[in-house]
Amino acid sequence: MSLLKNGFCRAACLAPLLLPGLAVADWPESGKTKLGIEFELEKGAGNAWQSRGLTLVPGIRLDNRWISMVELLIEAAREHDELTGERSSERKFAVRVRHEFPLTTKAKIVLRGSLGHAWEGDEKFAYYYVEPSFKYAFEHFEMMVGYRLVHGIDAGKERDLHKFRLGPSFDLSDRSELEFRWARSWNMHTGQHVSDAYIVEYTQKF
Repeated sequence: MSLLKNGFCRAACLAPLLLPGLAVADWPESGKTKLGIEFELEKGAGNAWQSRGLTLVPGIRLDNRWISMVELLIEAAREHDELTGERSSERKFAVRVRHEFPLTTKAKIVLRGSLGHAWEGDEKFAYYYVEPSFKYAFEHFEMMVGYRLVHGIDAGKERDLHKFRLGPSFDLSDRSELEFRWARSWNMHTGQHVSDAYIVEYTQKF
């Protein structure tokens, strides 16, 4: 019960960050809902371990001046320790909100925030992250560079991470997109390199 209370308290504290007082651009009526399928390969520092995960990301765009998109993240992953040979499973469920700040016709700042719960082996904990990023649209693709601050709620300090994220995305059609990301993680408290992740996500709009 204390975990849930602390989680909601943290979420309330994050609300001002996730709800900036700027109007969003108008979105067309079609393509408001979407479904993303994401595959992630994450490797621990020195290849000490590997994790392969699959995430479903259903979402909907809102005609709202505070939030432009709400998404659910449903993730399952399997981790393999290269030193001991042990295998473990991981599950996550989270809600993510997003707001966009258009700068020009090609450039924008995107702010995303997520609150979720994770099950890793016998360990259970809540977490949140805040991620500002910059996106620029070139002729045939869009490039993103971003920073993600991850914090575990009632969890060990190893759950607190800095993440640098970088990669392009390509429009396959008016309603489909392919996104590639590379992400490097460091422990927030020690500065130690934790992992590198390679991510591919396909998104279909409806």
